[in-house]
Amino acid sequence: MWQATYLFDWAFLLPLLPALSFVIVGLLGPRLKRLEHGGWVAVGFGFATMVIGVWIAVEEMLSSGGYTDQQYTWFSIPGNGTGTFPNGFSLVVGTLVDPISALMLIVVTVVGFLVLLYSIGYMHHDGGLPRYYAELSLFLAAMNGLVLSDNLLEFFLFWELVGVCSYFLIGFYYEKPSAASAAKEAFLVTRVGDILFLLGIFVYFATYATSGSAGGWAANGFPFVQGNQPFLAGAMGGHSTTLTIAGLLILGGAAGKSAQFPLHVWLPDAMEGPTTVSALIHAATMVAAGVYLLAVASLFLGFTPADQLAIVAIGGFTSFFAATMALVNTDIKRVIAYSTISQLGYMVLAVGAGFAMVGLYHLFTHAFFKALLFLAAGSVIHAVGTQDLFKMGGLGKSMRITGFAFLVGGLSLSGIVPFAGFWSKDDLLASVYGTLATHPVYWPFFLMALATVFLTAYYIFRAFFLAFSGPASRDPTLPTAHEASWVMTGPLLALSGLAMGAGLLPFIPAFASLLPGAGIPPHYGLSELALSGISLGLAAGGIGLAYSLWGNGKVYTAAPNSALGPVRALLLRRYYFKDAYDAIGLRGLYGLSRAADFVERYMIDGTVHGLERAFGGLSNRLRHIESGVVLDYAAFLVSGLLFLLLFLLVIAPWLVSTGGI
Repeated sequence: MWQATYLFDWAFLLPLLPALSFVIVGLLGPRLKRLEHGGWVAVGFGFATMVIGVWIAVEEMLSSGGYTDQQYTWFSIPGNGTGTFPNGFSLVVGTLVDPISALMLIVVTVVGFLVLLYSIGYMHHDGGLPRYYAELSLFLAAMNGLVLSDNLLEFFLFWELVGVCSYFLIGFYYEKPSAASAAKEAFLVTRVGDILFLLGIFVYFATYATSGSAGGWAANGFPFVQGNQPFLAGAMGGHSTTLTIAGLLILGGAAGKSAQFPLHVWLPDAMEGPTTVSALIHAATMVAAGVYLLAVASLFLGFTPADQLAIVAIGGFTSFFAATMALVNTDIKRVIAYSTISQLGYMVLAVGAGFAMVGLYHLFTHAFFKALLFLAAGSVIHAVGTQDLFKMGGLGKSMRITGFAFLVGGLSLSGIVPFAGFWSKDDLLASVYGTLATHPVYWPFFLMALATVFLTAYYIFRAFFLAFSGPASRDPTLPTAHEASWVMTGPLLALSGLAMGAGLLPFIPAFASLLPGAGIPPHYGLSELALSGISLGLAAGGIGLAYSLWGNGKVYTAAPNSALGPVRALLLRRYYFKDAYDAIGLRGLYGLSRAADFVERYMIDGTVHGLERAFGGLSNRLRHIESGVVLDYAAFLVSGLLFLLLFLLVIAPWLVSTGGI
């Protein structure tokens, strides 16, 4: 048996190295002009992180998927023999290397390094480069820390740091009102999910922290493993209602981070940040953290059947819902953003159906071909200076490498054999299909996911044909397009190779150990082959329709009174969800804020200031009594004595005789 413990002991370097890059670039970046204001420093640290991350993943493969947990006590409260924790309580931090964290390390470190390298060319002419590379390094540190966390509390801390970095990077061009607004929108919407996630942690802790069946939660905080074995929900026993509530709260947190319905509205607007940010954070890593959370919760804590149905419903509906909005969008980045939401819905669907590892398999392949699509789009934007698909055209002739990269990404996203997306998407659909006999309630959401295959192929090749096919650009005022430098084309070619071959990696027995229990390599029986044929047919139909309407320079225009007009308007307005949220914010939350302001201003502050004025006026009147004249003071003294005498001789006896006292 392969023993690989030495390198696992150094897994803490994975968040530490990018954190050091953040400090160095943040402090010295303005002075490092010859190093792209710290860009090459970030690339160097990113490369070292990638080497260690991939090396750890390889050793995890060779060790047949074991669990290595290095824990360190954060703080400890001694026990006094009584109370909730009679034996005391400790919170720990640690690094957990297991199959799914190793799989995520490959995604985060490889895509992170390639995006950093690509940024050297893409961000060359932008201002604020030290801030950009420092924030990107901090994000990589947070994401590596998240996937290596060995307990829920540590997971949540890195989860929040990931969200903060996303806010900074979405609003990188903060002088643009739209970018500043998008950053605030992303921050607020994801905070809703984060609050739900935190409440879920509280429920888990309150229910199981002192449970004897939990096997020492009080000593280990919120562990994912015990004794180098996964801590499965079966060990908890009972508490089905509580577990359902906790699971729904966890789903809320994942929906916020992974932009699932109804918390999906922030991701398309997040495209206001640099395209490199979109490729790394909003395609490959951060938004995948929600799916990763669901997978971790499914494997280590477990979901009840009610939770599973809710997760399946959210995932299946979101996959179809987001794909429809991509059909008509004219912004190349937003088309890919809607695609991201849709594909994340696929992953959530798989986790809910009980196939967490299959969902992670699709997460793995999706990270590469989606990052490829974003970076190819960035290369186009870098060359022509616009994101409007209807102003592009004919770029395939002058940007052959970029056109090839976008084509590979589109074929993989569409699920065309033998590209990476085909293997993971087909395995996902086949797995969910296998549950329909015992869970017929899943049928509508499976059919939505299946229909999404057609929509996905159509919208991504609509974008491809509008941008790259045809004789020339539709806007003659755009600059002549040309291919970028090697620091941009190199990552495109590397990601193209991964988008073509990453789906085949699980067929290697050692790599398959990172996806235990996933049914990988997929088993292709008659029903699986039939489903693959249907899926391929739908994808081919979508590509064919896109070519007939948009291929070779054509631009489809609906008739003026066509029934498609209202549908197109509905999709462009995002089913009016954004308008509804804005109305809720303006009329609901703003109205509530004004009411709170009224209470504070006129009731609380008014009462305080009223008492202040009353006592001030009274004291102002009383201070005139202090005249300094001795005769006045003698008169006050005599008056007081006369009143006291009157009270004792007249008033008090009368009150006694009448029974008043």
